[in-house]
Amino acid sequence: MITLSRNRPTRGTGCQRCKIIRFFIMAAALIAVMAFTIDSSAQYLQMLTSQRAAAAIWIIGGVIFVVKLGAYLLTVSAGRGQTAQPAADTEKTARKHVR
Repeated sequence: MITLSRNRPTRGTGCQRCKIIRFFIMAAALIAVMAFTIDSSAQYLQMLTSQRAAAAIWIIGGVIFVVKLGAYLLTVSAGRGQTAQPAADTEKTARKHVR
């Protein structure tokens, strides 16, 4: 997703990396506003701790990794994996050194 920012964005829009950073800042600001507005009577939020959030991130990341690895192994075993790139034409790609 972040590697898409190497492409030039269309005029009037931000690059992909800028959009991700803006979304992160908005999410952090929303969490800060919620932290100030929610009082201590919200008992259900007490079960949300930093350790549980970190564990959830690890578990979700592991599941996504396993799914992507399985999809990759299925494409490779089906013969639709990455094919070798054709050799470049040396006449077109040869660089001439001029002093």
